[in-house]
Parts: sequence; C-alpha cells; structure tokens
Amino acid sequence: MENRIKEHIKAAGVMQKELAEKLDMTTVGLNKIANTPMLKIETFQKVADALGIPVWKLLLSDEELEQIRSEATANRPTDEFRCPKCGALLKVIPTDEEKL
Repeated sequence: MENRIKEHIKAAGVMQKELAEKLDMTTVGLNKIANTPMLKIETFQKVADALGIPVWKLLLSDEELEQIRSEATANRPTDEFRCPKCGALLKVIPTDEEKL
C-alpha cells in the first residue's frame, strides 16, 4: 500500500497549486504530503474530499481492493477493511461508476 495522492492529482487533471489552495496550504506543503508514504487518516480524508474521491482510493489500487474483498470472510463485511499500516477501520463505499 502506498500514498497515491500524486496519481489522483494527475488523474483529476488539476494543478497542484489549485488543489493546494482548496486545502488552504502551499504547493510546497502539498508536495510534502504527496511524497510522505503514510499520513494521518484525517489528512488523506481532506485530500480525498478536495479531489472528490473516496479516501480509500488514496491508499489502495483497484486491484488491492479486489484482493481484500476476495479474502474477506463471512464474518467481515466486504465494505470495510483495517489499514495494515495504522490500524484504522476504513469503510469502502463504491462510487456511482463502480456500482454500474
């Protein structure tokens, strides 16, 4: 699992300066968090909200999510997973696109 902020900034087609302003920070600050392997979940959430994506997309690739779902047991809902780095329980909510 890795920090996928840069990947999603590029995919969204936004300039780092524009996103930094949305987050009320400098581009240097945004660059720093984009290059930090593990951040507080609150930081990931703020960036995800600014990009308009679910927070799990900043932590997992679609393939990693599918692997987690395929390994899920009957006792564990497939819409939740525990972050292997920080232990936070994260809820995976499919986007409208994924529901199709």
